[in-house]
Amino acid sequence: MASQVTALVALFSLFFSVYCGEINVAFSPPTVRFGSASVLRATDLDDVLAAALGYTPAKSSSWKGLTITSPFSPPTAAVVVEVHSGGASIRQAGSSYGLKEDTSIDEVFRRLKSIYGSKAQRHTLFKRLTVIDNSDDERVSRSLPATKVLNATQEPDGTFLREMAALYITAQTAEEITTAPHGGQDVIFLEVNTLAQLVKTYGLGSPRVTEAVDILRDELSKVTDLMRHIYNDRVLVVTVTVDQQEKLSRNTRSILQAPSAQNLNLATNYSSDYPAIFNIILWLSIILAISILATSVAMATMDPGRDSIIYRMTNPRMKKDN
Repeated sequence: MASQVTALVALFSLFFSVYCGEINVAFSPPTVRFGSASVLRATDLDDVLAAALGYTPAKSSSWKGLTITSPFSPPTAAVVVEVHSGGASIRQAGSSYGLKEDTSIDEVFRRLKSIYGSKAQRHTLFKRLTVIDNSDDERVSRSLPATKVLNATQEPDGTFLREMAALYITAQTAEEITTAPHGGQDVIFLEVNTLAQLVKTYGLGSPRVTEAVDILRDELSKVTDLMRHIYNDRVLVVTVTVDQQEKLSRNTRSILQAPSAQNLNLATNYSSDYPAIFNIILWLSIILAISILATSVAMATMDPGRDSIIYRMTNPRMKKDN
């Protein structure tokens, strides 16, 4: 009996870890409100972000956590920080939801850019920033977080601490590339990778992982404050914690990138407006062709008698000639 209970617990834990990450709304402007809701599917995340930015979602969703209080003042930016946590919870202040990891965050960004980038009525910047681990950078060396348990000279501790120092520095890039001062919108994705390696090395309940989670929360809070300053509080800041999807994401990228130099003979990628435009042009052409044909046949078979327009136009000239 005990073995069966253990097996059920292990099966439930496996199911939960594969399908439930976390999504935390660290900050949202007053025009966008997040309330209580069920688990959000990762395949719906791009539509939720697009709706928050003022776009009409490409597909309907059963998720009811988002309410637009003013459609006339959408946020000027959406910032998403993806954290590969290895199972650790990075819950912050703000609204939190479970995340069903049925696709990668890379795919969410790609869909957001391909679907809504073409619909943008004003210039929109889509940017995925990589947190660079550069130990030679003096700014990173000077910005290493203070620690009690983690050791900056030991791996993977040192890599994690350098990434934490580089996270804020990388986020500052948004101030250089933003299009908001010129009336545009920004969609920025950041990615944090090294926490998962700490969890794998030391375990979820270890003091080092506990301290690492606290450091990450502090750095995420700094990034949130920075984005609020850059965009004058008209920004949506979201932290997405993924666990098992990390392996799926990397495997998917490897598969997609390997044959990039080959000719795969893929079909042309058309926009979502193509069917409507095609039908308008097709049926308008058919109607015009039928109209011209009917007019030509009617004029060719017209009786040039006294009641016809041809008789009225030619009759005065005939009388004058006589």
